[in-house]
Parts: sequence; structure tokens; C-alpha cells
Amino acid sequence: MSKQVPLFITARFRSGSTLLWHIFDQAKGYHAYYEPCHDNLLAHIRYTLPMDSHRGVQSYWASYQNQLPLIENRHQPEFGLSRLLLEAHESWDELKFYLQSLLQSAAPAIPVLQFNRIDFRLPWIRTHFPTARIVHLYRDSRDSYFSMTRHLAPEAADNPGQGHVYDLLEWSVALAEYFPFLADPGIQSLYERHYYFWKLSYLMGRRCSDLSLSYDADFRDNPALGLEKLSQAGYLDSRQIDDLGPLIQPQSSGQWAERYAESWFQTIEKRCEQMLDELGLNAYFGRLPLAEIKKQHAAAWSRYEGLSLNDPARSLLMEYSRQRSEVTRLLFLVRNGSKDCSDSP
Repeated sequence: MSKQVPLFITARFRSGSTLLWHIFDQAKGYHAYYEPCHDNLLAHIRYTLPMDSHRGVQSYWASYQNQLPLIENRHQPEFGLSRLLLEAHESWDELKFYLQSLLQSAAPAIPVLQFNRIDFRLPWIRTHFPTARIVHLYRDSRDSYFSMTRHLAPEAADNPGQGHVYDLLEWSVALAEYFPFLADPGIQSLYERHYYFWKLSYLMGRRCSDLSLSYDADFRDNPALGLEKLSQAGYLDSRQIDDLGPLIQPQSSGQWAERYAESWFQTIEKRCEQMLDELGLNAYFGRLPLAEIKKQHAAAWSRYEGLSLNDPARSLLMEYSRQRSEVTRLLFLVRNGSKDCSDSP
């Protein structure tokens, strides 16, 4: 590898980020961390086994095995639910020192940090980790949505108030103060929430990353292409490509058509795109601070004055997160007997 620098992987949920993490986890010379900003990280390290859909993954958490004291002392649940938008000028020393500790603990290997929770924090990452390289991964919005909701009945998947679907509702609560249209009672479906996050993440990732990869074109359709691009960018030793190629398993696409008509998606996407155009986000998000975008498009943003979620609603997120950690522990005990393994992940 020609660039001996930390790698930060950023992607939305169900976009192939586990695959990209798994590639570096299996590659020689890397220390790959899985979801270090997850609000329930400690509970997952102790109690969560790999999903069946993540083929070939034996453990998400092996890279943390010798670093539990660090995680216990420096990780905060807030890293996964609070301040999800971080701009270049902002400070968050606790998060900065936590990530720095992970980078240092990986030595002498090259640290790789895979995130699903920094896509709106990339300007901050750029400022505070200037030597790091950012790899952005994205997937077709409809395929990723279907992957999120395929286990739900259609009426539940279409409900904009549906909770527990890859934190879409929770993220709407956390970010409504910045993007008040997320609190608009006129939102008609969960896909509308998903599409707003998907598009804003895509814009930020394309504009703030060193390398942007398509899961569909670079891995699913042509498994060797993504590895070649990583190698050409200097992030992966080309001599390992043949060994890592089998990790990329064939995946189907277009399954959303089994449940939804294309016109259903098109109507929602058109409405969202019009909104993002009017607010200046399509043109400038990831290029200008949000305050500057709002200033330049003040008339469009003024329609949302007073439309945001209050502080009590946001404060409930942390209690929800705490309860989710406890549920993770209890499910582990139900599945594995009564032995509590909290001290031996």
C-alpha cells in the first residue's frame, strides 16, 4: 500500500459497508473497526453475533477484543445519536480523542474505521483528521430501502412514523433542528424519510471523500472493479486482490419491484428533489456550511420556521438508546442461556 494513512469508510445503512469493512478486516496489514460510533457499541461487542446476510463474517468485534477498557472509558452513546451534523468549525473533543485512541491502538497496522453515522460529519472529520482518507460507498436508494424494510408488512414499511427501521425516525428527530422538513407532518411514507437521508448522504459523500464507490457498479455488477479502484487509489495492496475477491458474493437487485410500482418511487423522489432544489441543498450541501445555504435560500427555508422537534423529543433518544442496549443483552441471554457474558465478549 502506497498511502500509509488511516481510512474512514462512510456509508448509509444497507449500502454494502459491511462488505467493505470485511474486505479490510480480512486483508493483511489492516486493523478494521466495525461501527465505532454505534450508540450501543458496548452491548453489541458483548452480545451480538453476525447476521446471516453478512456472509463469511465470523465476528464484527474482534478488533475491539483487547481494547475494552478504551471503549468503556471513551466511547459515549451520544456519538451515535447526537450532533449527527458536525461542520468543519465545530468542536467535540470527546469524539475526537476517542477516534484518535482507536487509530493509535491499531498500530502497527493501518487503521480502518467503518461508519454508518458520520456521513453528515465529514467536514468535521476533514478538519480534525487531515491525514486520513475518506472512502464513500453508496447504493441505489430503492434497493437499500427494500433491504431495510423487506421484513415488514407493506402497511408498516409505508408508515412514515415506523420506528426501529435503521434509525430513520430517530435520525429525523435528531436532525429536525437542522432540516425541519424532516418534522413536516406532510411526509407521506417511510421511503420519503429514507430518500432525504440517502440523497443528502450521497451529496456529502461525493463532495467530501477521497474516493467514492458504487456498491452496485463497483462490487455487485463487477466484483473486481471496486478492489481495483481501492488499489489504484493506494488504499489496498494489489497483490491481495485475488485473495479478497471471493469475499464479494453475488447479490440481486431490483427486488423492490416485487412490492412497489416504479411510479410510486418516482413520485416520492420527484417531490424530494424539488424540495432539495428549492432549499439549495442539492447545489451546495457538502460545499458550504448549512447556515450559508440557508442564508442564500432564506425564502424557501422560511416556510419551516417553527417546524422542528422540541428538546424533550430529542432527549428521549438517549433513553431509547439505553433501553435498546438492555434489550440486546436480554436477547443474548434468552438465546444462550442465563450466563451473562458482559465481562467476556
